[in-house]
Amino acid sequence: MSRFFATTYEYDSDSSSSESDLLSSSEEELLSSSGEESDDSLFNEDSEGSDSDVDSDDSDGKPYGPDWFKKSEFRKSGGSGGNKFLKGANYSDSEGSESDDEGKKVVKSAKDKLLDEMQTVFDKIETAEMSDDWISVLNEFDNITRLLVRAQQQNWGTPNIFIKVVAQVEDLVNSTSQADIKKKDVARAYNTARQRVRKVAKENETSMTQFRENPDEFDKEPTVDLESSEPAMDINAQFAANKSVNLSSLAAASSEVSFFTSLRIVIDSRGKKNVNSQDMINIIEDLLASPTSPYESIMAYLSLIPIRMEATSNLSYQPIDQWTAAYNDYMALLNLLEDSIATYRVSELATFNEDIETEPVADAQGVKNILGSLFAFVERLDDEFTKSLLNLDPHSSEYLMRLKDEQLIYNMILKTQLYLEQTLPAEKKESLLARVFVKRLDHIYFKSDKLNIIIETNAWKSVPQGSKSEYIPVPETIDGKYISALINSLCDILIKQEDSFLRTRAILYCVFFTASNGNFHAAKEMLLTSKVQSNISKSNSSLQVLFNRVVVQLGLSAFQACLIEECHQVLNELLASAHLKEILGQQPLQRINSNIENREEQCIPYHQHINLDLIDVVFMTCSLLIEIPQMTAFYSGIRIKRLPYSQKSIRRVLEHHDKSSFQGPPETSRDFVLYAAKSMQKGDWEASIAYLKNIKSWNMLPNKDVVMENLVERIRIESMKSYLYTYKRFYAKFCIKQLADVFNLDTAKVVEILESIIAEFEINFKLNDDKTALVVESSDEITKLEEVALRLNKEYKITKERLFPSRRR
Repeated sequence: MSRFFATTYEYDSDSSSSESDLLSSSEEELLSSSGEESDDSLFNEDSEGSDSDVDSDDSDGKPYGPDWFKKSEFRKSGGSGGNKFLKGANYSDSEGSESDDEGKKVVKSAKDKLLDEMQTVFDKIETAEMSDDWISVLNEFDNITRLLVRAQQQNWGTPNIFIKVVAQVEDLVNSTSQADIKKKDVARAYNTARQRVRKVAKENETSMTQFRENPDEFDKEPTVDLESSEPAMDINAQFAANKSVNLSSLAAASSEVSFFTSLRIVIDSRGKKNVNSQDMINIIEDLLASPTSPYESIMAYLSLIPIRMEATSNLSYQPIDQWTAAYNDYMALLNLLEDSIATYRVSELATFNEDIETEPVADAQGVKNILGSLFAFVERLDDEFTKSLLNLDPHSSEYLMRLKDEQLIYNMILKTQLYLEQTLPAEKKESLLARVFVKRLDHIYFKSDKLNIIIETNAWKSVPQGSKSEYIPVPETIDGKYISALINSLCDILIKQEDSFLRTRAILYCVFFTASNGNFHAAKEMLLTSKVQSNISKSNSSLQVLFNRVVVQLGLSAFQACLIEECHQVLNELLASAHLKEILGQQPLQRINSNIENREEQCIPYHQHINLDLIDVVFMTCSLLIEIPQMTAFYSGIRIKRLPYSQKSIRRVLEHHDKSSFQGPPETSRDFVLYAAKSMQKGDWEASIAYLKNIKSWNMLPNKDVVMENLVERIRIESMKSYLYTYKRFYAKFCIKQLADVFNLDTAKVVEILESIIAEFEINFKLNDDKTALVVESSDEITKLEEVALRLNKEYKITKERLFPSRRR
């Protein structure tokens, strides 16, 4: 196949003879005769083909149109020329092997694709360099920086093509003077590119130096290791002389260097620029692979885990394989500490030991305390787990697979709690365990009892047999009572702490759990007694999000108990906000301003979200049951105080619907509630219930059947009220028994409702002596026709005054 048709061409010494023939017969001949053909065909008017038809595709004459630059062989229809390629003509049988080869697809790995994208960036920058297009240079440099992040997330290191691009842009910056740039946007792009390339070049100073010394080595392998190596026998001497030690050479010769010498080199290298974290990890892993004493292993793990965390600190979240490695390292450390609990302990209260080779002095009990914070590792691992959930697609299988690791997190928290209970001094135990209790509540406060029973049972199976907690005794069979006692006990301990953040968080956790278990009155009393709402506006964003979630859960709990008025009152103010997703922490992480620090505090993972459609349906249903009877009473002339309504109230939705020119059938959940309200206005309770039952969001309620049963009864009552208010002007008497039959209510219940209506409003209703009929007393109430006439007359007067303002006098 000719190189003219190849998108990328690479020479292969073992290529077929047919390809070599094609190259020699077509291209070499063309190259040798290119100048001659150009003279004859382009400029000689007396050439052979000058008299030929200019419209003929087979012409060898003067080139024309977009084909003027092509050689004659590529314009011939019979050769291997370009007309077949451009026209899509069928190839002959002799060319079948070539077409088959061209049709074959090469499957590339993700790493090769990434390297190809970086090579494309390199080529584009070369093209932009020719025209001094600094805007394109800056864009492509940003692209390859993002590609580098992808490579590092997959543990592919820093590809050599990235170093070549950095050197390419650096040379271009150095060879360009800002004074020569006239346009402002180009000058701005030049300055930005200069700043960024200097920063990146400084971060990769070692690789840049090696590239400048020997650039040919960077073309051999995509990620060749070019770091200089030094003999292992000189490392101890270098360290003793306080000289810099190459970590890659140390990793290769770690078996010949003493344990603490290698560990000290790694510890001193942390935080320095141009230090490869993977080299430090490899050194410590090699040290742990050989038999070591418990003290050496503990010191190695205490250094290894933070280095693993720091290696990915510039990424949006730690890659799952690296997170798993850090988790395994921590669990290995915890198992080692449990086995040697009588000799070695890691504590935040221990004193600092400058010489790591010397073991700490044993205390009165013979225990050597090593300075370190175990729970800091737990918090970091849990935070990285949450970050990964926030950055993954919640609707993908990858999210579900990642969510399974929550059980590992909870096992780790419980195991750490039990270890700290054994090692912490009694006088400071509760205050130091407060962080552990909060982290444990983070994973169980929002779950149902069934899920909590599963996660708690599996967690206790993962700890050594016979382990016990002195704060929450574990029964033989974990059930719902134990879960309630566990959460209440943990919250009680946290409420006693001096830290206001922990206290507030514990109260909100307890209120949320109590409300989600259907105990609305207890949860409401707990929240009002704590007075958290008075200072919540001054708290940080995570507490404000949690408080809003508690308020919503309170409203849903009231609705499940069929406390319609309480539910409407709780949700009314919160749902008036136009940014409900944001205040509930359910906004996608990508949509939050990147300038805000700790964006993760303002978001919660998808599996903790409260369904917004369910919240909307619950509020509109409560609004329907409260506002529809009041609307019909007001429009029928009854003196009633109209309640203020929010943007999402059913009254506002009805007004908007009546003004719309097209009114189609119900489709969304809001539409079904709207049509249920219109049916209730007419007293058609059966149609109203039918519309509400078509809403699928009710399936998210844990006690759906009980809620729907209570909801049906309430709709019958409110529909009867609406019917009486609307049609009272047309009747002189209502039969109680007939009202009970129409609305499927007991006679006693109907009488009770009518008595409450008469007592509440100044209405011209009266029950007869035996309470079998409702008598509508005569009054000066106008009819519906008269009401319309009066309204029309009023509108006429207003219009007349606007059109003829001079006649007012």
